[in-house]
Amino acid sequence: MRVEDLGGYKLVVRRDVRLRKGVLVQGLPGIGLVGKIAVDYIIANLHLPLFAELFGPGLLLPVGNAGVFVDGSGVLRLPSYKFYLLERDSGDVVFLTSEVQPVSWGQHDVAERVLDYFVRIGGREVIGVCGTSSESEEIEVYYALAGDLDEKRFEALNLKKSSGGTITGACGLLPALAAMRGLSGYVIMGSTNTSEPNPAAAREVIVALSKLLGIEVNLEDLDRMIKEVRSREEIAKKLLEQMERRPEPSLPSWYV
Repeated sequence: MRVEDLGGYKLVVRRDVRLRKGVLVQGLPGIGLVGKIAVDYIIANLHLPLFAELFGPGLLLPVGNAGVFVDGSGVLRLPSYKFYLLERDSGDVVFLTSEVQPVSWGQHDVAERVLDYFVRIGGREVIGVCGTSSESEEIEVYYALAGDLDEKRFEALNLKKSSGGTITGACGLLPALAAMRGLSGYVIMGSTNTSEPNPAAAREVIVALSKLLGIEVNLEDLDRMIKEVRSREEIAKKLLEQMERRPEPSLPSWYV
């Protein structure tokens, strides 16, 4: 293990890698935690090894304060970007996740340092995965491209082209900056009608990623999680309906 200085950021390299046709998939906290759930699930399901971590001033606690996490064993953990590796003969895939988004003033700095490292080890393509707000309960998967890419690749998978708007945070920024360096870049977004964690939307993103990257992910554990979430939502809904039907106590006749 060694520590590299990247212009005020620290890169802890646990293992030197040289990517073959390297692809990076980034999933961070965001709307419905769609991107983070998707990437974290793939990492856990495929038992991918951690090979590098990035630390620095743009990676603070979720509320924007400087500080550390304390894990269940009482160990201090700095907020960091974590890089996991899937090695394949057809091309290697780096999965990037974190507990945090970079603070707004650090978004560009963090993204550029990620790209510096990714390009150095053989990166060619960057994919951002995240959620996108929708009023409909029906989950759709959208794409948005950075640069000149063949849309037929996405349309063949029944993905919908984003019709406009903005993508805040690192999800869209990293692929866009990657395209400025001559890399391929695009975003895959799962629609969600809630700000609460949405594993069902993350599932659809995983399905799309699996087809785009040619990987196999067992979804049984995620399906159980989705079922449990829906069960809790149904219980909460019934309790709320019961409370709404309960008659309010009337005021005494002498009350004025």
